[in-house]
Amino acid sequence: MSTPPTPSTPPTPSTPPTPSALPSPVESFTSPHKVDYTFVAGTGRSAFLRGLQERRLLARRCPTCERVYLPAPEFCSRCLAELSEPFELAGTGVVKTFCVVNFPFPGQMIDPPYLVAYIQVDGADTTLMHLVRDVEPADVHIGLRVEPVWCAEEDLDTSMNSIRYYRPVAGGSDA
Repeated sequence: MSTPPTPSTPPTPSTPPTPSALPSPVESFTSPHKVDYTFVAGTGRSAFLRGLQERRLLARRCPTCERVYLPAPEFCSRCLAELSEPFELAGTGVVKTFCVVNFPFPGQMIDPPYLVAYIQVDGADTTLMHLVRDVEPADVHIGLRVEPVWCAEEDLDTSMNSIRYYRPVAGGSDA
């Protein structure tokens, strides 16, 4: 004679762990991997980066759709046409959007709070991302007119570090 099956116990809803019962979150870890890489800027962006070393913002225009790129690739991302020769823009522009960084995170090189913005330089159809300083974060808004603050002559190089940050244009009106 066989034993009758025992009725199964219905599952009970689990109780979520209390926050004090949770393990502390992993905030960082050391990777055993190292990656060496080389960034190739290409013809278009190389002209932009060389311009920074001379305190010049060099843009390029698409001959087909007239879109102005800053920094510029070699070809238009819309038309695939080769872009024009580089030409200089003044450097002033407007804040298109921004973010106030209030919290520290691993690898951060600037102590918070600080402000990062996408800036559309006058004459360009694209934006570039950079710090905005010399202004309280509460006073920054979309449309704020800004200008670049260049680093000292001896610190100029072929990187965005040649511009220390952007700041509001003194007496400038908003866009």
